Amino acid sequence: MLEVSSFQKSYHEHLILDVPQLTIPKGVSWFEGVNGSGKSTFFKAVAGIIPFEGEIALKGLSLKQNTVEFRRKVNYSYAEPRYPAFLSGKEIIDYHQKVYQSDGSEVKILIESFGVEKYYETPIGNYSSGMLKKISLISALIGKPDLLLLDEPLTTIDAAFQNYLLAFLAEQECNILIASHHSLPAGPLRVSHHFLVDKMTIKQVS
Repeated sequence: MLEVSSFQKSYHEHLILDVPQLTIPKGVSWFEGVNGSGKSTFFKAVAGIIPFEGEIALKGLSLKQNTVEFRRKVNYSYAEPRYPAFLSGKEIIDYHQKVYQSDGSEVKILIESFGVEKYYETPIGNYSSGMLKKISLISALIGKPDLLLLDEPLTTIDAAFQNYLLAFLAEQECNILIASHHSLPAGPLRVSHHFLVDKMTIKQVS
């Protein structure tokens, strides 16, 4: 369970999000909102990537008071991942493997499952957006996180891989938060909770 209280995030004194209280239960949660509504901002705050006012806690573990421990339990995949062009996908994956202290067998399975073995050792400056998105998704899945944050996970990838990804996610044991401006297609991954990001706040719809 993720608990959010007195949450506020501003950029240059311009308020982006104000969430007095929010409880996100176990399961798969869909955060719906138009582009610019604050979905990515909220996910980055939960991932510990950007500062914020207020409190975020996962199963009672405070992000601000136990930053390192909290961040080891939470992984994030960007909507539009960006890395230095000279790095290879392998270097990015190896970095996440080290940070999350994952064994090689888990990483090998992810590389094979996502079909990146033919190119992931080459510089990402040569990747398509879909190829890069797969590297970002693999990186987020490393280490068996308690909470997986996926920002627009279905963009830039083809329909066949979208279906595969949703089936793959349905088999994961972690809690999953998905930010998307459109609903997820019907399939094996069932949304447990629906949240709306609108008018500078977040409210549970169902």
